[in-house]
Amino acid sequence: MRVKITALSESPAMIPFNYNYALHSAIYGLMEKSSGKYSEYLHDKGFINKAIKKRFKLFTFSKLFFTPTKIQKTGFSRVKEIAFIFSTPIEQSYEHLILGLFSDQTFHLNFSGKKINFSVTQVESLPEPQFNNECKFLCLSPIAVSTQREKPNGRLEQHYLDYMIPEEREHFIENIKKNLINKYRTFYKMDYAEHDHKHGNEFKFSFDVNYIAKRQGKISKLIHFKKINNNIKTRIKGFEAPFKIVADSRLIKIGYDAGFGNGGSAGFGCVGELQESKNHFLGAI
Repeated sequence: MRVKITALSESPAMIPFNYNYALHSAIYGLMEKSSGKYSEYLHDKGFINKAIKKRFKLFTFSKLFFTPTKIQKTGFSRVKEIAFIFSTPIEQSYEHLILGLFSDQTFHLNFSGKKINFSVTQVESLPEPQFNNECKFLCLSPIAVSTQREKPNGRLEQHYLDYMIPEEREHFIENIKKNLINKYRTFYKMDYAEHDHKHGNEFKFSFDVNYIAKRQGKISKLIHFKKINNNIKTRIKGFEAPFKIVADSRLIKIGYDAGFGNGGSAGFGCVGELQESKNHFLGAI
């Protein structure tokens, strides 16, 4: 289930490049308008996968699309209209977001105490595509894939894999597959039969090499997600390019609904059909 939300700012606004945390908070704020209890549960707990002892929020959202588009050193200036997509397989999350949107048809983005207020002008439910064992998508937000690696002092740290480094590419693809399987198990509350002749067990993932060549290999983005204190931020490295995936259509669907890779609820891994993206987001950044 996914919805496209369009909103107008009260006056021309300045939005910094690193807005993911502000939009993430605004989405929880909209759900809270419908049900504070559910919003708190989703934020603090989420949906538990007991087998791997991990929690998933099982939603994702796209980057913001601005009108007009004026870029300065620190961000986007004189923004009047924004649009973004919210996607989830969880009916309750979808319902509470919609009810929150229509409670007073307003929300705000908060940047270090400075609020930018928006009035919702359109809420559009988007149709679901046909999922086959081979699909092509466009990234509506970067895909981030992480792993744990050991530091020289023996402690583990989170490392974001780089698709453009040959030594990390296979690990990047394998972790996308594992993440999709874990989301499937969490959502359906059942094991995933990997060797299923009905659905196939082949898994391939590749970003469009022509697009990579056109961008001179520059398809990565480093997002500062949340300020932990005055000096440290969470830095998330993601990749943004059209891609093809060959896999069990059930895994492709859960990726489309809840995001590909890590950090879906932080605004990573949201994808759209190439035609869908063309129709809705011409001129998008």
